[in-house]
Amino acid sequence: MSSPEPPIDDPPDATEPHDGRRHLHDDPEGRHGRRHLRHLDTRIQGEDLGRIVSLSDGVFAFALTLLVLSLTVPLPKAPAMTFSNGQLGAALGADWYTFLAYGFAFVMIALWWSIHNRTFYYIAKFDSTLVWLNLLLLAQIAVMPFVLGVFATYGFAGEHGQHSLQYAIVLFAAIQATLGATSTGIWEYARRAKLTKPGISAEVSDYFTRRGLYTSAVFVISIGISFYSISLAELSWIAIFFVQRMLTVRGD
Repeated sequence: MSSPEPPIDDPPDATEPHDGRRHLHDDPEGRHGRRHLRHLDTRIQGEDLGRIVSLSDGVFAFALTLLVLSLTVPLPKAPAMTFSNGQLGAALGADWYTFLAYGFAFVMIALWWSIHNRTFYYIAKFDSTLVWLNLLLLAQIAVMPFVLGVFATYGFAGEHGQHSLQYAIVLFAAIQATLGATSTGIWEYARRAKLTKPGISAEVSDYFTRRGLYTSAVFVISIGISFYSISLAELSWIAIFFVQRMLTVRGD
């Protein structure tokens, strides 16, 4: 009796290699999946500015709140002692420069928030570059409480004949100058990348460009003045308010 013939295997499919493995084009995670990833757009872009503005407002608010840490409650030199009414008034008066520095820093952060708020009012869309430019500006705002601490401690002539230190003035002025440059960079990039709302007049566009640059210029000039006179450099910052008033345009 003859033995049964072994079953004949089906011929290999033309699309399969002889070793039984499937081609990559049959694997959803293979070549075609990688090709799809190569064409996937991973850039940040969109028209909903809500999260960007919310994050920015939070950083500005947090920096404004932290400024108050530069203010300290005056205490008697001896723990067992207490201040009389006159002594407390004198102690508070001796820290006048700290209160002045706090007030000026608060106004400057409020000014940068106002510029930021008005700038993004005219911006309709965003992309990755705009997001990172905005984060750069927020990083500078977040460091302002530290800059104020240095300025309040070393930027004024304090008690015991302590002299103002130029580095404290330069540090405060430099961070304001870079904030002005970054604000202008945000506006100029948004305008050139066509991320702004349509129909913006040339007057409004030039206003945002000049506002940041002129503010930066005031602080840059004050850095140069500080090599001649520190007190005069600090007084020159008052020019910022005249510059802002001069640049105000109708309807802004």
